Amino acid sequence: MKLLRDSDDSIVSIAAALGYSSQTAFAVAFKNLTGESPSDWRRHKR
Repeated sequence: MKLLRDSDDSIVSIAAALGYSSQTAFAVAFKNLTGESPSDWRRHKR
């Protein structure tokens, strides 16, 4: 969440840095945890 909030890195780059095989896998896991997509969460937390 820190990477999404504090960096301008793309969600694809963040997903790869965290070891996810794809942006989709990261987005599904993130939404299961937070109830929001990574891009929606980023938009609301900035």
